[in-house]
Amino acid sequence: MNHLKYIAAVLLLSCMACDHPQKKEGPFFSVSDTTRVEFASGNLAEDGLGFVAKSTDYGGLFGWGTGEDLKNYSEDYHDYPEFHGWGENFEGGWRTLTIEEWRYLLFERPDADNKCSTATIDSVNGLLLLPDFFVLPTGCEFKRRGHGWGINVYNQFQWRQMDSAGAVFLPCSGFRWGRDIYGLNCEGIYWSSTSTDSCCAHSMYFSSDTLDTDPDGERHFGHSVRLVRVVE
Repeated sequence: MNHLKYIAAVLLLSCMACDHPQKKEGPFFSVSDTTRVEFASGNLAEDGLGFVAKSTDYGGLFGWGTGEDLKNYSEDYHDYPEFHGWGENFEGGWRTLTIEEWRYLLFERPDADNKCSTATIDSVNGLLLLPDFFVLPTGCEFKRRGHGWGINVYNQFQWRQMDSAGAVFLPCSGFRWGRDIYGLNCEGIYWSSTSTDSCCAHSMYFSSDTLDTDPDGERHFGHSVRLVRVVE
């Protein structure tokens, strides 16, 4: 009888564990003193309804806050009056970082200077972010941000290792004005959800020698979108 009671207790605990899974541990990024996030696996795809297949894919370039109107290519900032988050098209609490969160992530979190750098992966230039806790894979190198794209160069095998360890890559997708794209593989501009006035909104900008969270641009410009979700 005692043996049967023991088996029943084990089964009950197993069911409870399934219903109440343990808190997930993984590659998280602090965006404030109290908030951690995980990044989407890639940029928002061109249709705005999914993520690109590879982190080195450029993805789409969207006007500010066009979550409800993904095909808005108007060159008039008046046609972008309110922010509608692209994450609203997904389940799971995906959203866009505020400019204050971008700033904290890149410059203010503990050891921030050693968790961000330029990188090149199979000839694609971009910005490399390391999570709060990171163990460098064997055979890979990481050098803190300096000048130029050649600071960190990875082939596909090395990047798979870095990616598995939790690193995030933001490719230089350039920007769009109307239907024309400029700065491809030379500069990256990623929207925040923060407006500056009725005309402009904040974005995060980087190039081979610049990293800036102060720029504001007219809302009709097409920039990259990388969604995050908060980790409880």
